[in-house]
Amino acid sequence: MQRLQPESVALLVVDVQEKFVPVLFEPDRLIAACQLLIGGAKALGIPVFVTEQNPEKLGLTVAELREALGDAYRPIAKMEFSAFGSEEFRRAFGASGRTQLLLCGIEAHVCVWQTVQDALALGYEVFVAEDAVTSRYAFLWRSGVQCCVEAGARRTNAEMALFELLGSAEHPQFRAVQSLVKELAPRIYGEEAPLKERRWQFA
Repeated sequence: MQRLQPESVALLVVDVQEKFVPVLFEPDRLIAACQLLIGGAKALGIPVFVTEQNPEKLGLTVAELREALGDAYRPIAKMEFSAFGSEEFRRAFGASGRTQLLLCGIEAHVCVWQTVQDALALGYEVFVAEDAVTSRYAFLWRSGVQCCVEAGARRTNAEMALFELLGSAEHPQFRAVQSLVKELAPRIYGEEAPLKERRWQFA
């Protein structure tokens, strides 16, 4: 599988909706990681797609992500679990010309998993940001991610994906992405240990 390429990838935010988020495993981590990916994608000029599962019953995408998306909040409503089960999404994604798909959202073992299966079957390269997906239970989250990897998707995380897309500290958007990382990483990965406790990292 190739590396993530900014001219080839699109970000898909899957069903992070108001009535579902409160019952999820580690919802704050999920939202912060999705915010990081959305902000980074926008800084890098990467197209962002958003789906909402049965929004009349499950509500809209959560306010934090709607705010992060801004003008990119153009949700595609669906009833199918896979995003590719939606004809509107299939047309929109196909028209983008993108060949790589980076996924975040919920649930890892249902909508994310079935979207991964369909994307792979259609010949797309698929990347799952492990920190930016979850399910109602930790077991289902881990199982869903593992199934995606075994099917042929590549496991990544929000920070890893963005720095892979930057490629260099000389990238014109490096500082913008770095600022997002500094703001959001503690909510995703936990507070850093004091420097004296991290000296092993520099050995």
